[in-house]
Amino acid sequence: MPRPSQKDKILRAALDCFAEFGYDATRVRHIADRAEVSEAALSRHFPSMEALAQEVHARHFRDYANQLHEATSAGTTEERLRQAVRTTLTFYRTDPAAFTFALLRMHTFLPNLPADTLYPIEILESIIAIGQRRRELRSGQPNLLAAIFFGCVLRPIVVATLAEPGALDLTTASRHDRLIEDAAIAAVRRERRV
Repeated sequence: MPRPSQKDKILRAALDCFAEFGYDATRVRHIADRAEVSEAALSRHFPSMEALAQEVHARHFRDYANQLHEATSAGTTEERLRQAVRTTLTFYRTDPAAFTFALLRMHTFLPNLPADTLYPIEILESIIAIGQRRRELRSGQPNLLAAIFFGCVLRPIVVATLAEPGALDLTTASRHDRLIEDAAIAAVRRERRV
């Protein structure tokens, strides 16, 4: 009987090592030790550290994009945008290491994603374009407004990851969620003329 694949175990160990040591400082032996496999087993699954990191990145990036797409597929423009914030915060809270690696740190892997990859920025761009046609959102280039919207969501997460323990906790505390939602919506909402 063939041995079960260790691939998922290796991928999780790699993610944890990348989160702990950083991609550049992670060594094959770190991952092999964490996954409790030999370095040879690791190299049977992945020809290089870059290939392993690329797969970790693609898996979590795709997972987030799919969750975002599903969560924002119905509702008013504002409901869809609020759901985008909630989905992002939930994804972060569920697996901070995956979120940080796939969405905050490893932008260099984006050009190597498969051609059929659904990008979160494109999901938001589409919602914003619809909101603009409905005259609910401010005018401007939809991809720029999507980037601004995401900035309102991602920057607090970055600050929380860098802050002293207890200074800004977004992993277990949801008391700031509404403020983050409101700020992101305000950044793209059409200005009311007085």
